[in-house]
Amino acid sequence: MLDMVSCCRNVSDRHFKLDRVEMDMQCIKHCEPDSPYPPVEYSQPVWQTLQMFVGEAFCLVLYALGAIYQYYFNVEEIVEDDEDEALLENQAPASYGSTEATPPRGRQPHRKLVRRSSSVWVPQPRPPANESTFSIMSLANPPPFVSFSLRFFFPAMCDIFATTLMNVALLMMPVSFHVMTRGALVLWVGLFSVMFLSHHLHLYQWLSLVMVMGGVVLVGLSSIIVQHETAMSQLILTFLDASKESAVKTLTGVALVLVAQIFSAMQFVWEEKIMREHRLEPLVVVGLEGLFGMIQILVGMLVLHRYVGSKPSGQGGFFDLRAGFEQTLLIAPVRISAFMCAASIAMYNSFGLNVTRAVSATARSTIDTFRTLGICAVSVWLGWEVLRPLSGSVQALGFAMLAYGTFLFNGVVSPPRWMQRSRGYQGAA
Repeated sequence: MLDMVSCCRNVSDRHFKLDRVEMDMQCIKHCEPDSPYPPVEYSQPVWQTLQMFVGEAFCLVLYALGAIYQYYFNVEEIVEDDEDEALLENQAPASYGSTEATPPRGRQPHRKLVRRSSSVWVPQPRPPANESTFSIMSLANPPPFVSFSLRFFFPAMCDIFATTLMNVALLMMPVSFHVMTRGALVLWVGLFSVMFLSHHLHLYQWLSLVMVMGGVVLVGLSSIIVQHETAMSQLILTFLDASKESAVKTLTGVALVLVAQIFSAMQFVWEEKIMREHRLEPLVVVGLEGLFGMIQILVGMLVLHRYVGSKPSGQGGFFDLRAGFEQTLLIAPVRISAFMCAASIAMYNSFGLNVTRAVSATARSTIDTFRTLGICAVSVWLGWEVLRPLSGSVQALGFAMLAYGTFLFNGVVSPPRWMQRSRGYQGAA
């Protein structure tokens, strides 16, 4: 489900031309073919980041609606149970003049209708894996809202830093390099899980993470081969003939992507830590992260508008609130696609946290990287990409490594026999 939603999100983003890779391709002004003015294309990355956090914060509303439904559903269920017990159990009164029935042996006295009390602010120990995790708090104690919810400020900040650095890096390097370097996420998540969560990864799991990263690198390399449409020797000469300025720019972009992956890994591991310590529903985690991320973005937008966007040189730019509001919310195609992107991001993060709670953050990162295969399959099916002999072979090898590494890490397939001697191996799930 995580990969399905992720693929749909990337494909829909590509269709509406609002993905961060292609966010400057939606015409919003002077779009007529006979217009004497050049077309103005949508370019509001700050508002796109805000829409991402708004979609995540909306998960709190969904959680509240679910809590209200279950609250009243439980009351109705108790009423029906009590009425059935009163009708089916022919019990004698406990004493003359008493209206209470004698409870059967091994059962508690007849219950009164008591509404289920639940809140979302007081943390409690994590329940067993087979226990329901809907009610995570209790109203019996005053909820320390500020101290508990501020824990979500850090992952929201990591998300902002990672997104910003990835966008800046994309301006400095080819998209294929961007894809290749994103594979480092699985290694960072695995390393941080061992360092901060005391996880133990076996040898075959480390090798599977390296295999996933290598598969992503090969997929990005296939895109470079397609762009140049040359033999491998000519491709190497093309890299050697690159200017010094271009090489420095690309290396800087690679460094920014690697730092961004560190922030993303810190976010994944922090989320797993919180969900291990408390009975937290994924909708609550996503919603609180979105709420604090939205607050940070709004504060930053107001400050930047005050000192940059409101100046004559900044009007109409990224930090002009009025221009961003008009371009994002007052133009129907952009507004519809923004809503779809926000909804898909909310579902994507919610499913991702379900994977984190059920398995681990490292498993989530491998499954998240595996979406590249689904995106490519849909792109080929829709005719957006054509597989050539050389590039297609490299891409197929990359996907094979990506798939095998993901399945191996998550226990879908068993590791080779020489790796099964590693201590603690229990076999595929």
